[in-house]
Amino acid sequence: MKKARSRSSGKLGKLMLYAPLALELLTLVRRNQKAKRGKYTKLRKRDRAFDFLLGQAERRLGGKKTARRRF
Repeated sequence: MKKARSRSSGKLGKLMLYAPLALELLTLVRRNQKAKRGKYTKLRKRDRAFDFLLGQAERRLGGKKTARRRF
């Protein structure tokens, strides 16, 4: 008789379980860094890339909605 595997039993399941928590923590840390930095300072390339990836991850996991332009 086979054991019934739960949905989060594998490595991918654990990753999907902890991904929203990690994403939330990274977003909070990033927001704190932005608050400390001046408003008009230019971001480094690494920071821009990290912000892009963080935004994409938020959209994929349903955290942040894309703004629609209205005419």
